[in-house]
Amino acid sequence: MKEGGRQLSHEVLEKYRFRAVELRKKDWQINKIAEAFGVNRRAVTRWLSTYGKYGKSGLKSKKALGPEPKLKKEDRKKIISIVKKSAMEFGFETPLWNCKRLQQITKQKLKKELDISTIWRWLINWGLTNQKPDKQALERNERTVRKWLKEEWPEIQKHRRRWQAMLYFQDESAVSLTPVIGKTWALKGRTPKIKVTGHRGTICISSAVSPAGRMVFRIEKKTVTSKTFIEFLKQIIKNHPWRKIIIVVDNSPTHTAKAVEYFIEQNKNKIAIYYLPTYSPDLNPDEEVWNHLKTKKLKDHQARNKKDFKSLVLSKLRSMQKNSSLIKSFFFFYGL
Repeated sequence: MKEGGRQLSHEVLEKYRFRAVELRKKDWQINKIAEAFGVNRRAVTRWLSTYGKYGKSGLKSKKALGPEPKLKKEDRKKIISIVKKSAMEFGFETPLWNCKRLQQITKQKLKKELDISTIWRWLINWGLTNQKPDKQALERNERTVRKWLKEEWPEIQKHRRRWQAMLYFQDESAVSLTPVIGKTWALKGRTPKIKVTGHRGTICISSAVSPAGRMVFRIEKKTVTSKTFIEFLKQIIKNHPWRKIIIVVDNSPTHTAKAVEYFIEQNKNKIAIYYLPTYSPDLNPDEEVWNHLKTKKLKDHQARNKKDFKSLVLSKLRSMQKNSSLIKSFFFFYGL
């Protein structure tokens, strides 16, 4: 039994249809045309009928539309708007989204049942990525943060221009002898092991960075106190004997102690201090010093004891200090 042409490619069928019309105009019988192309009579009749209604355009091959996608454009907008919100707003115990939770929401809100693998594929196609969120304190007051950026920061800038001062953001942190471990390639199911010291220990560091690309630091011998903070301020002043200094710090007791207030008052013609809103480490570019040091410079380190670790930390800080472009990049948030 002759076929209707379904086994033939779209290109071949298109040529057959146009050729069939030409042969019919030459008074070929439909049976003869069907026999010449190896198709049944109904197929040729359908071609000729289509040509009579729509002309040559009706004989051109058309790409199959395929099945209708399960998620439409409107669904995409709804899902993305949901992902932008906390999962707790939709009754979940914690704020983060995963494909299983989105599967439940899709069924509940869009009345569509989708496999988890399908949801994962759609999210990737829409440009979403699975990310580790940054932490933010529950106690943070966004209104205070906005006010600081709108009012306090412009005042700091005016003060800096009036004084022609060096501006520094300052902070302290501790780095651990136990290293941050990165990722490596390995055979599936065979997680590699990296040997690190089992000894415990931390090193306290004070640092300050300037939008001019400068970095001042020192490794503290003991825990950071208001006394060590004042000593560090003196170090910064010493580095700029002919310049006035403006320091921006957080509200830790170390920075707000009476001794610090007295030191600033005694040196008010040389140095001024401003305070960031509470629970707002993201406003301090010096935080990026610790992030870069811990997760980039010291990642996977092989120091075995605190003495070796101290030498390693010192060399890494010095390499950062020499990289003014790196230090300037920490001020991207402020556009400086």
